[in-house]
Amino acid sequence: MTTVLKPELNQTPASNHRRPTLDKKSLPARYSGQMLYFLGAALIAGAVVHYPINPSLYAIICVVGAFVFLLGTIVNEFVLADERPALSQAISLVAFSLLLSFGVGLVGGGIQHFEQFPERSAWMTPIGLLMSYVAFVAKDSKGRWRHLVTPFAAGVVVLAALAWLGMTALAGTISSDGHSHDHGSTTQTPTEPDQAPVKQDQPTEAPAEPAKDGHTSHSH
Repeated sequence: MTTVLKPELNQTPASNHRRPTLDKKSLPARYSGQMLYFLGAALIAGAVVHYPINPSLYAIICVVGAFVFLLGTIVNEFVLADERPALSQAISLVAFSLLLSFGVGLVGGGIQHFEQFPERSAWMTPIGLLMSYVAFVAKDSKGRWRHLVTPFAAGVVVLAALAWLGMTALAGTISSDGHSHDHGSTTQTPTEPDQAPVKQDQPTEAPAEPAKDGHTSHSH
């Protein structure tokens, strides 16, 4: 009889130990972690693309985006994880997570703002693809460096090359046609003919004054 009751006593504490792990993976906790990931990547994407417009402003936005992404890494990989990594793994995890955030930001920003910055987006997108894959392989717990030499890795390289060739060709057509911001310069050309008739009004006033002197003005 005692042999039958012992397994039942051993099973009850096992179920009690699993309850705290389920609380960590609740819907609000998982939402917060993923929200920090995507928000950080979005801020980095916008900052990298618009950096030439206002370097000081978008440099701050880029730093904030990197901080938000790293905060999401801490929440997902340390707080919500079942097993916390060691110190060396934690350092590499944070470093490659930051690299992954910039890779995702380059891809998202290059595609989203291709029309505004075609030449810049043409090299941002393929570099972001390669950077994000390498960073994810190094960041993932099941990732190994041998995954960089696989058919899938070759497909990523081919996709990056096709993206660079295609976006470069499209950037040439967009730059030859002119950006949407260049339409403001065409509005200045009609102002030049408007100034020309103003100069023609001055000769009409000049003959009016010598007309009082007599025929000397008509001798010309």
